[in-house]
Amino acid sequence: MDEQNPSEFQFIKEKIKDKPIDRKKLLERVAIGCIAAAFFGAVAALSFALVLNALTPTLRTTAVSIPPDEEKTGEAEKPTESGEAAISEDSISANEDETKVVVKRITERVSLTTDDYQDLYRSMFAKAQVIDQSIVTVTGVKSDQDWFDNTFEDTNQASGLIVANNGRELLILAVNVEAKNADKLSVTFHDGSTAEATVKETDSNTGLEIIGVNMGQISKDTMERIREADLGNSASSAIAGKPVIAVGTPYGTSGSVAYGLVTTNEKNVALSDRNVHLLCTDIYGSTLATGVIADYDGEVLGIINQKMAADDMENLLTAYSISDLKELIEKLSNSKQPARLGVKGTDVTEEINEENGIPIGAYVKSIDMDSPAMNAGIQSGDVIIKIGTQGIETFNDLTNTLMKLQPEDETVVTVQRYSHGGYAEMTFEVTLDQVD
Repeated sequence: MDEQNPSEFQFIKEKIKDKPIDRKKLLERVAIGCIAAAFFGAVAALSFALVLNALTPTLRTTAVSIPPDEEKTGEAEKPTESGEAAISEDSISANEDETKVVVKRITERVSLTTDDYQDLYRSMFAKAQVIDQSIVTVTGVKSDQDWFDNTFEDTNQASGLIVANNGRELLILAVNVEAKNADKLSVTFHDGSTAEATVKETDSNTGLEIIGVNMGQISKDTMERIREADLGNSASSAIAGKPVIAVGTPYGTSGSVAYGLVTTNEKNVALSDRNVHLLCTDIYGSTLATGVIADYDGEVLGIINQKMAADDMENLLTAYSISDLKELIEKLSNSKQPARLGVKGTDVTEEINEENGIPIGAYVKSIDMDSPAMNAGIQSGDVIIKIGTQGIETFNDLTNTLMKLQPEDETVVTVQRYSHGGYAEMTFEVTLDQVD
């Protein structure tokens, strides 16, 4: 057999070519895949939304509405001049004699014992306990460091008032808590249970703060033991002399209760764009008191704010009149800020108008620095008679008109300004802002 040289063998090399890509079919497959993914994603999202809506219907947020004051009917009215004239001196004398006889008979028949006094105070305390179901303790904790870099916690506590439930959160009104500066915020309810809280909105003008507690953190038992507060009418001049209860921390301790009378609601404090009446009482309390003033019907008449107490009566409990704050509480509860013009002022009454010739309207006493009013050119001494198309006759009209507007709204403010011996009408274009 012939031998062959290995180098003479030749191998056949086969080259396999890749199948050519059909770009059209590839694009079709990619498109079909994307459409399928989008479809299944939409179905999953819709299913999740339907299940969540069915299982947790209470998580939907509803707008908060605070009812305005209701006019009381059946209250004693002041006698008119004609009514007074119809009462003769003889009838007055006869009535006085009859009253003395009746009082004498009552005092002879009724002899109060210590048990009677105890029953009376038990009844008063029972009323206080009902009001206390709407009271919470708000605790703010802020971490800080000392000179040696040691960390410590600064705790601030105050009483709050349950004012609304928006379906997602329980909303609590507090004053001067400075909750927005706290690192941790919690609320303790009437039954002693505690829940974490968040700041919803604040108004540095009044010091009011709305704090929210997620409904999922509140047990069913706690919800049955607490209630939203009933906000009463504190605007009537007949409120002077009304028996009231102070609930919250009137003596600086949570759960303390005090009893007394409203002495006046005629005083007020001038704040930016609003005048708030003060509810003054004869109740001696702590200078750090917080909480509410309520009547024996369980209605809240005032929010205690000892920063507003007179210097010579700093221990007598003083409160914001609740009637002056209802619109503001509603706006803050809906996470909205009030629009700011930036003026402090008072009413021009008919008497002042007749005696001094000052036009009726909202008299501007002072202007806030860097406020929309200052930037527009409004000055102290101006009398605001119109905002937009809304006529202004009192400072309260100015407040109510601004509450219907929003920060960043543009409006025209019409004033009467004294110049050259008389008043002349001027208009200013103003862009409203909000309190920092």
